[in-house]
Amino acid sequence: MSWRPAHAAAGFAADLPTTAPLVPDVAPGAVIPAARMTQVSHVAWPEASTQDALSETFEVSRIVARRALDILEAEGLIDRVRGGGAFVRRYQPLVRRSALHYKSDPSAPFAEEALASDRVPKYSHQTYPERAAADIAARLRISVSADVMKTDYVSLANDEPMMIVHSYEPLAITKGTIIERPEEGPHMGAGLVNRFTAIGKRPTAVVERLRARMPRPSETKQLQLRPGTPVMIIVRTTYSEDGTPLETADLLLDAHRFELEYALKVDPSQ
Repeated sequence: MSWRPAHAAAGFAADLPTTAPLVPDVAPGAVIPAARMTQVSHVAWPEASTQDALSETFEVSRIVARRALDILEAEGLIDRVRGGGAFVRRYQPLVRRSALHYKSDPSAPFAEEALASDRVPKYSHQTYPERAAADIAARLRISVSADVMKTDYVSLANDEPMMIVHSYEPLAITKGTIIERPEEGPHMGAGLVNRFTAIGKRPTAVVERLRARMPRPSETKQLQLRPGTPVMIIVRTTYSEDGTPLETADLLLDAHRFELEYALKVDPSQ
C-alpha cells in the first residue's frame, strides 16, 4: 500500500515504506502528531483503507484501527463507505464571490460559480407569506408578527445540496407590487438590486455577517452533510439609500464545499 494514515491518538507509527506518504519527512518509528494529520487531505489514497487492512499493516487491534478512522472522519479528513473502506475526502470548493450577487443584471451568480468549478447548477424555491419572528422583525425594523414574504431556496450542484437560503421581504414595501413574489412576474430571478429598483427603492448597501458552527440534525439532513463538516451562516440585510431594510436572509452553506471571496474597495488617498 502506498498510503500512510497516522494519528497520535491511534498510536500508529510511521515505520512502513511508502511511495507516496500522506505525512512526509517523518522518521521511521516516530509517532505522528495529531496536528500534522491535516496533511492527509492533500494526497489521494490510491485504494480504500479498511479496518482489517489497517490492523494488519500497523499490527494493531481492529478497535484501535476503528478509533483511528473515527478520529479522521470526525475531523472531516476522510469519507467512509459501508463495506467499501475509507477514502481521503476530496476538497473541490465552489468559490462564492459576494460582489457578483449584488449588482445590476447579476445573471445567475450561483450558476456561474458552480459552472466555474465544473458542476451543473440547479435550484428550487418555495415562496409564501409569513409573520415575522422577533429576530427577523429586528433586522427589518418592523413589528413582531408583521407580514413578510418568505422564500426558501435550495441551491444544488451536480444534484448535491450546497446552500439553503431563507429570504424575508416586508410586505409593507412589496405588497401589491410587481415584485411581491420574488420568483414570479417580469422581474423573477432578476436579483435584489434590479427587483427593488423596479419599484423605486434601489438598494445601495448590503451587509453580510458570517459565523460558523456545527450543524443541527435537520441541517445535516437537508445539506446531506458528512461527519465532521461544519456549516457557515451568512446573515444578510439589504438597505435602501435612506437606510430602510428591504430584505434580510439567512444563508446556510456546507463549509467543505465553499470558499468565500470578498473584494473590498479602498478609497484613494485624498
